[in-house]
Amino acid sequence: MKKRILVVFAVLAICVSSLAAAVDASLVVGGQGTFGELQISDNASYTFSVDGEVDLDFGRGHGMLVGVLLSMNEIDLSVGYAYQTDISSTCDFILGAGAVFGLNPALGLDFFVTADFDFTITNNMFIRLGTGFITDLGQIGENYGKNPSFIIPLPSIGFGWDF
Repeated sequence: MKKRILVVFAVLAICVSSLAAAVDASLVVGGQGTFGELQISDNASYTFSVDGEVDLDFGRGHGMLVGVLLSMNEIDLSVGYAYQTDISSTCDFILGAGAVFGLNPALGLDFFVTADFDFTITNNMFIRLGTGFITDLGQIGENYGKNPSFIIPLPSIGFGWDF
């Protein structure tokens, strides 16, 4: 439990210090990890996850992204590098890569790459469409990385606001 709290405080410290220095910040709700899943077997179960991400642009397109995935069973925190470039006056492209820390019953460490397009709706609001690549290396321990799985999620949609 103490490890989880330490990881959460470390990520929050990075976010707060980075946010103070950031030139541009965006908040996106929805995206890669937002989904609902119904499993019907002997015991029916429903799982819902929602993904939130803050993108920080320090200038010239270089920045970082910090994400939180809240699920009914777990919390995942992600931190990574983000490169953003303008495609047109109403569309931006963001390429991100980094690490995901799973705060399940045991600590997990996975890696991701994302490619997203932000389409401007208003001056401060946009729709994000994208996809990515996620590794699932398991929980840190003796079997960490022994049976990795590689996940390419379906294209995702999210709604965001610029600050």
